[in-house]
Amino acid sequence: MPSCVPDYLSCTACTLSAKLHLVNKSATNDSEPAAAPAGLSARMQKTRLSITQHARELTAEYGFAGFTVDQLCAAVGISRRTFFNYFATKIDAVFGHVDDGVPHGAMDRFMAARPAGITGISPTLQADLVALIIEQLNRDEQAIRSTQGFFAAVHREPELLERMMQVGPERQAEFMKLIAQREGVEADHPGLALLVHSLQFATFKAIDRFLESERERSLAEEFLIVIELARELYCQPLTRS
Repeated sequence: MPSCVPDYLSCTACTLSAKLHLVNKSATNDSEPAAAPAGLSARMQKTRLSITQHARELTAEYGFAGFTVDQLCAAVGISRRTFFNYFATKIDAVFGHVDDGVPHGAMDRFMAARPAGITGISPTLQADLVALIIEQLNRDEQAIRSTQGFFAAVHREPELLERMMQVGPERQAEFMKLIAQREGVEADHPGLALLVHSLQFATFKAIDRFLESERERSLAEEFLIVIELARELYCQPLTRS
């Protein structure tokens, strides 16, 4: 999924993969123009992911202003020049690249899964979105475990939280446009918004359950449990007979 697929790492799913602006003077002094690679090799993608992982760990431990780009580079084992080949600023590194939250080929599979010969909302849309989210959750389960402190740090630092809340809806709107494109409807279709927000909320609740439990169930299993609970309610009649 694009950045707005619950990745939680990505965030609390969609929002945490948002890129933020410069934060403080010490951070801005570390910034240089970025030359992000257009097509990354597996090695380069691994490096980019490692930068973000270490940036989040340092943020969780020291706060965003508590470490420099040089310290981040030392933790990753790269040079400053290599760092700026991937990210323009330290804060960009903390929130990661938009593509890093997407399992390879996942979005293409989702877009291609729509049945042929259907007009309007397809009967498999919900199932296809659930499959997309589960693929994301299966990939991100360990990352979610290791970044709890990072999520808490974001909510402690007003600048990070403010920008996250600004960019999150923008990224979600981008994702809504992709779904609407697949379904051949307008992006403001009320049914799409209801479905996506419901799945997003289910993802949040699944993450809460997963982190609070003894880990007897996987994150994907927790998500399906929450979805089934919601289905029980949504299947009730809207009026009394």
